[in-house]
Amino acid sequence: MQKIAKVVAGVVAMASCAGEPAEGADGFASFISPVTNFTNFEDPRATTEVRPIFMFHDLANDFVGGGGEAYLLAVQLRFALTERLALIATKDGYVWLRPNDEIPGAVTHDDGFANLAFGAKYAIVYDVEDQRIATLGLRYEVPSGDAQVLQGKVFRIDGVDDRGKGVLNPFLSTGFGFGDFHFLSYTGVRAALDDVDSSFFDMSLHGDYQVGNLFPLLEVNWVQTISDGERLPLGGEGFDLLNLGTTNGAGKGVVTAAVGARYRVAQFEAIEIDLGTAVEFPLTDREDLFGFRLSSDFIVRLR
Repeated sequence: MQKIAKVVAGVVAMASCAGEPAEGADGFASFISPVTNFTNFEDPRATTEVRPIFMFHDLANDFVGGGGEAYLLAVQLRFALTERLALIATKDGYVWLRPNDEIPGAVTHDDGFANLAFGAKYAIVYDVEDQRIATLGLRYEVPSGDAQVLQGKVFRIDGVDDRGKGVLNPFLSTGFGFGDFHFLSYTGVRAALDDVDSSFFDMSLHGDYQVGNLFPLLEVNWVQTISDGERLPLGGEGFDLLNLGTTNGAGKGVVTAAVGARYRVAQFEAIEIDLGTAVEFPLTDREDLFGFRLSSDFIVRLR
């Protein structure tokens, strides 16, 4: 918990150094990116940015390993080719896994790299006057990570290691602005390209209200398992960051809510800098691995 307190204190200290924002040239300059479900919930805008991310995740006590903690440090990259089209790299990073009860050969105190995911997105609706945008995208997650943090080649119930062929993620992201209110949504399917991984349907909603440089926000995320994998004989799944490939998760899902804020540290003619922090917790009785989560990021975006 001391680590969490230090992170929050750092975010507050950095935000307190902010200056007055400049008038932006971007037609959607008053929009902000979502904070939670960061590997899936894609901002509908085409942007060029670097986004370092820190995550602290409390593992639910009834999940495999008897609960515990996980930490993640990651960096997302986006590159706008036009005002509508962008390339995206949205999953990577380094994971520290700390279960309360270790299971030798499966869930242990260890660390390693997460899978990589990349793709592209294109705005099919781009209406600056009415502040409406809708974007279609396609992402591919490569099973490239380390098995000791439940990524990439994860053990299977028949004892055979198999990385699988990865996951394909077609998605739709939308945005709508009304005065100082802004609303974002994401809908997508993460379709496993073989029988090793599970497949999911995801939906996320975001609402914020601008008060000067501050954007208090509320987000809701729903992850539904639509087909089983062949790795673990369990009913729970990994929500967004992990794909455990459990054999008894189909038709089951978890809904979470998050409260937090973004702070626009600086907004000039060529660059803007945002800080974001949110605390997320499950709304459903079913939790899978979700105890609670603290997500924080730092976005440096070219305009």
